[in-house]
Amino acid sequence: MPNSGQLHWDSRDGRVAAVAAAVAYSLWTLEVVLPGGGTAAQGALADPDAAFGRFLDSAHRVAAILVVVAAALGLAMGARETVPWLTVSWWSMAVFGAASLVAAVLPGRCVVATDAACAAESLAEGAGGTTAAQGVFALVAILAALVGVAMLAVDRYRAGDRAWPLVAVVAVLQAVAAVAVLVLAFRVYAAAAGDGPGAAPGLLERAHLVTVALWLLAAGLLRGPWRHTGPARPADLSP
Repeated sequence: MPNSGQLHWDSRDGRVAAVAAAVAYSLWTLEVVLPGGGTAAQGALADPDAAFGRFLDSAHRVAAILVVVAAALGLAMGARETVPWLTVSWWSMAVFGAASLVAAVLPGRCVVATDAACAAESLAEGAGGTTAAQGVFALVAILAALVGVAMLAVDRYRAGDRAWPLVAVVAVLQAVAAVAVLVLAFRVYAAAAGDGPGAAPGLLERAHLVTVALWLLAAGLLRGPWRHTGPARPADLSP
């Protein structure tokens, strides 16, 4: 009879955590049914003082924790056929979750912790006690997510998974969104410093969240990254 004082995890827990995180990062879509929401410059993502904006901030913190849990279980119980690529993907996912969580708890007015454009504007204007650390962690999270999905696509290709083209498409879309967000962050920072016209970050912010959610959804739904070549056994993560 197993010891009930120990926690036993298996790959299903990691998959559920990844999918739950994807759902949490997609909750902003509910703003389209809320009064005044759904436009590029309005809605909960642009209004941190709104009740739903505060809810999203909390949801994203929970999502970041779930991402770290999924990555840890992936490292412990992931497939072993293409170890280097998949290991880099799991570690990148862990870095993304950790950086997102740190950025979320730092002082600032950005609803989305990985919103580099908002962090750049807040830093330039000195709003809400924002420091350079938030921008750095937002940048780390964006780059880590991009590496994570790219390595997952390579892993699925090398493993002969028929779903690899879908993951590759998500990787390309995330690369485009990440570059666009970073370029916008530079423009917003320059504009806030008085060097040029500003730009509304809403659409790109939402587009990047979509690609992040799709990456996490793929990581959770695909069975390949979680499949062992040897006998499956639960992970004992008790102290």
